[in-house]
Amino acid sequence: MSKKILLKTIGILTKPHRSSEVRQLLKPLLPWLAAKNLHVMLDREAILSLGDTTQDTFDREAIAASADLLVVLGGDGTLLSAARIATSRQIPILGINLGTLGFLAEVPKEETFHVLESVISGRYVVERRAMIHADLIRNNRDLLLSHDVLNDVVINKGTTARMIEVEIFSNTHFVTEMKGDGVIFSTATGSTAYSMAAGGPILHPESPGIVMTPICPHTLTQRPIVFPETAKLETLFKTGEANVMVTFDGQISATLEKGDVLKISQSDQITRLLVSPDRNYFEVLRDKLRWGGA
Repeated sequence: MSKKILLKTIGILTKPHRSSEVRQLLKPLLPWLAAKNLHVMLDREAILSLGDTTQDTFDREAIAASADLLVVLGGDGTLLSAARIATSRQIPILGINLGTLGFLAEVPKEETFHVLESVISGRYVVERRAMIHADLIRNNRDLLLSHDVLNDVVINKGTTARMIEVEIFSNTHFVTEMKGDGVIFSTATGSTAYSMAAGGPILHPESPGIVMTPICPHTLTQRPIVFPETAKLETLFKTGEANVMVTFDGQISATLEKGDVLKISQSDQITRLLVSPDRNYFEVLRDKLRWGGA
């Protein structure tokens, strides 16, 4: 059990295009929170779903700057976007699943009030999830993109069928030249996402390290590898005239050019996820992924 969070302001971030589900949940939730003397900050999508022009709306950065807790109504993608704005203050995040899988946003919407009651009373667990820091460098000097991600950074091809070639280094030591459809760098949290689908290992979310998983490698002996959290990885992109993208948490992307370098390291930031003390990670694995099932 963690030290009780002092709750005064709750920020609510919602999934776009889920207006009816968000509205059905917010209508009873907002007066319930008000009765507990909690100030609520709603994002624009929440206000649109309610259709209430009298309510104040806040941009997500303003919510992250003021809230004591972020409640995410959506799926894993909504939670990943929340994680990127929550890192500066390391605001705890509670994910209410309105999506499909809901591996990160693991609280079923039917349990919203029960779990929030537990959080308000101090009965919850905070998991500290490691993040990856990624810099995209061009011409050996220009910083094109810089992001902290909770799940993964992926290099993969777009519409072309041409093979991707990259060279990978760890702490300046040459690791391998990889040819194939791409490569995934994931956190322990992200090990159950794209990396797992590509044949990577499942890491317990509290495990340190960075997982590198090839996507359809041309050489069958190239297998996933887990680097220590101290590793400073560099990936040199060697393919020219190809539609190849680098994507951060599946939401932010850029087109790569020959000679671009992607630098990967463990971030100084973490994501604090609130989870119910009534469930454990292995139960979530079995429930969401049918892990170990017949």
